[in-house]
Amino acid sequence: MSLVARFDKAPLSEVVCGVRFNAPDFSSIHFGLYWQAIRERFPVPPLDRPPIGMIEVMASPPSLRRVWFESADRQQLIQLQVDRFHYNWKRRSEKDEYPHFEVLYPRFEKEWDEFQQWWIELDKLPIQPTHYELTYLNQIDANFGWHSSKDTAKIFSFLDLSWSTALAESLRQDFNFVFALPNEKGTLTITFNQGKRIEDDTSMLLLELTARSPNVKMNMREWFDDAHEFTVGTFVELLNSKTKEAWGQHG
Repeated sequence: MSLVARFDKAPLSEVVCGVRFNAPDFSSIHFGLYWQAIRERFPVPPLDRPPIGMIEVMASPPSLRRVWFESADRQQLIQLQVDRFHYNWKRRSEKDEYPHFEVLYPRFEKEWDEFQQWWIELDKLPIQPTHYELTYLNQIDANFGWHSSKDTAKIFSFLDLSWSTALAESLRQDFNFVFALPNEKGTLTITFNQGKRIEDDTSMLLLELTARSPNVKMNMREWFDDAHEFTVGTFVELLNSKTKEAWGQHG
């Protein structure tokens, strides 16, 4: 799968690199201790709920506490649970430019390495990673040609345009696909959900692509590179040629 996915404009709103881990001694008190270690880089006081404009991407029981640590510009964020460490980049305004994966990944790796070292200094035992995750969130609204469900087929290449008049516009379009990553490196789940953005009540189609590893037996950087290439390549294949042109795709 070729990787050609530079656009003059794109609906990308958030990218998340994450690791699931096993640390039996991790408890609520560690959230505060961890913030003391990172507050120079993430000075915004921790939150137990998603920051405004952010969409949660980690499905887990509500009983598992989750805390968010934000950078001063609110574009970088760490989500922490007792068994998950996720580093986010998120778009705060239309002027924000995505730094691209080759810049984002080293930032995540640095924070993850420092988190592990912080834990070893506290607990004297290393964290045991169990899975890797990579998520891309896209908010497709009127700026990208989507006003209602009838526009979905105009944007993506996999929908049949020959439906009868009675089926031309469904009230909602929520569906998903699951693909295997090459070389048995996990799965890629693609989810479409129709809804409204909370802060401005704008109708949109939320497109989420999440790659997950089956384990951590492979090299972490290698897995993220491969997952990134397959995920972005799949995103491009989902779009029809008119959409790619309208969004300004270039190599």
